[in-house]
Amino acid sequence: MGGLTRQLAEFVSALEYSRLPTQGVETVKRGAIDCIGVMFAGRNEPVVRILRRQMAITGTGESHVLFDQGFANAGDAALLNAAAAHALDYDDTGLDGHPSVVLVPAILAEGERLQASGADLITAYVAGYETWAELVGRDADRHHGKGWHPTAVFGALAAAAAAARLARLPVERTTWALGIAASMASGLTSNFGTMTKPFQVGRAVQNGICAARLAADGMTASSDALEHPGGLLQAVSPKGRVRVDGEIAAGRDWHILRRGLNVKRYPVCYGVHRAIDATLALVQEHNISPDAVGNVETRLGRLQTRMLRHSQPQNSLDAKFSAQFAMAAALAARRVGMAELTDQFVRSDAVQKLMPKVHVTPVDETDPEESLFAPHDSVSIALADGRVLTSEPVRYALGHAHNPVSIDQLRAKFDDCVGNALSAASRGALIDRLQRLEALPTVDALYVSPRVAA
Repeated sequence: MGGLTRQLAEFVSALEYSRLPTQGVETVKRGAIDCIGVMFAGRNEPVVRILRRQMAITGTGESHVLFDQGFANAGDAALLNAAAAHALDYDDTGLDGHPSVVLVPAILAEGERLQASGADLITAYVAGYETWAELVGRDADRHHGKGWHPTAVFGALAAAAAAARLARLPVERTTWALGIAASMASGLTSNFGTMTKPFQVGRAVQNGICAARLAADGMTASSDALEHPGGLLQAVSPKGRVRVDGEIAAGRDWHILRRGLNVKRYPVCYGVHRAIDATLALVQEHNISPDAVGNVETRLGRLQTRMLRHSQPQNSLDAKFSAQFAMAAALAARRVGMAELTDQFVRSDAVQKLMPKVHVTPVDETDPEESLFAPHDSVSIALADGRVLTSEPVRYALGHAHNPVSIDQLRAKFDDCVGNALSAASRGALIDRLQRLEALPTVDALYVSPRVAA
């Protein structure tokens, strides 16, 4: 048995569509639908406009940009598409991060360059997911607690694995691709709530593609870049309690079946979704008026609270990482949707008056399955008339892999995100193609805009 880097390379290189579990294939397709939907929703965000000005976008090229807005080389297209899909923080979660916002832009952009089939895209996604899961699951401590952004750190390795699988690199060059990506992996939680958060995710995707292409061209890297005492896992480990040896589970005990994907129903940090569910349930059951609220106590896991760093946000970017805003929005608007994530709503009198009434109590106990979270979240609302209303404990937000949304609910989110960017007929045709992704001969079949001759 080889070392960790080599084992992962062997797994990625040998993976075939015929080996994939059916449920895993369905998970990939749901992730693709969700990611492409939120990419449409975020493609006019300021960070995307800035990135577009820095790139060469033309009428022809390797890969589609923002679905129907030109072409660029695969790495730039993947960066831009990932940044757009993460700009609203509305993309799916899992593996202590956001798997699809890394893997879907990677497989679409590099898959288009290589004219890969739909089945190959799904296989590459699983290769990347299993690689990410294997690495993040080997540490006893959560990387958020040290300041690392796992999506940007482990996403670079996942994108490299997916790109290596699409290019059908042999084991040695796949090993190099993982080693190169390990030296390009970075991202900080201190940049949450700024444009740099979606940028560092996009950069991770671009770096993973770059690593695979460099390895394909012969650039070498250490064969133990992940497990070496000076390698990635030890370097980013919060307390050094990381397992660097032993057989990998990827491909045997499928991570994608055990952990899946969590579809977001609110365009804010996932750390507060369970509390939003709890608050909305109380509002609906008791018909709570914002003016009747005396104070709100929200119990969240300590690591969740570290991500929710803004207590009195004044703009929509900061509001995405604020438990105070999430509770205030749920009380003031009785929903937390894209319409509430505007600077105007954040600064409204109703929201600004409610936020100081929200108090967050950190919980040190952690969920045995997802140690980034408390075992459950709960909310208590004290009313001006003296009553105190307490929610039921919420362990799985609606949309979690263990409490999934229906395909109709996923379609509704997709339609809401895409909006008028595509006609109703085109939206329906696109989601239908994504639901039968494994049957598509090439990625080109997804796109409504034809490739323009140079």
